[in-house]
Amino acid sequence: MASGILLAVPLSHPEPQLLPDDLPPPDTVRRLAIRCQHAGFLFSSKASWSQVLAAADRLRAALVPDGLLVIASPGTGSAPRPSLTVLRLIDEDNARRLRDQLEALVAEFRELAHRLAAPFRLQIEPAYVQGVSYPDRLEVDGETWRLYIHGEHCLFTSLKSGTKVEVQTDCPDVIDPWFLLRYAESADRYPEIRAACLEGFHDMCRMLDLAAIPLDPTEL
Repeated sequence: MASGILLAVPLSHPEPQLLPDDLPPPDTVRRLAIRCQHAGFLFSSKASWSQVLAAADRLRAALVPDGLLVIASPGTGSAPRPSLTVLRLIDEDNARRLRDQLEALVAEFRELAHRLAAPFRLQIEPAYVQGVSYPDRLEVDGETWRLYIHGEHCLFTSLKSGTKVEVQTDCPDVIDPWFLLRYAESADRYPEIRAACLEGFHDMCRMLDLAAIPLDPTEL
């Protein structure tokens, strides 16, 4: 990348600083990206999107295996310039400590997803597929769930507890990290898992990856 294309903007620094060349050294990025404080790198208006993506790939390669996530943004609205943001995710020791709880959460989510998906496919899906009127609520084991169907997913919301379970109804074993975290939050379950997800969806993705829990068991 040509000189002057990239500006370094760590959140702790009040003004962007022009870099003499290319990306900052990996050690600098590691130092700037701490838990809950992102490191930001702002490109000048001369940078093309292909340059931004190439820079992101180089930075990812340089930071492996440090648990740092590099996100490229094209720049929109109030932040019109393209940028890279680096997040520090949960470390391996903490992920390992929480593995048993994570596995229990996944098993619980999948059991509930199956319990909801089975009557959904029998009572709701035929009408939905035919494009005719269908109930917006489903009674399962004495609990009423409000339905929001979109594509292959249905969001089930318990009218009693407010618990939210987003299910891929044709394959309830499929796990989406964001849906899994939202379930734990809405059900007020697994507080240590929730507290560990300081970066939300991204931390949950990393924990699932480190625990080698497949998101879609049908692809194994």
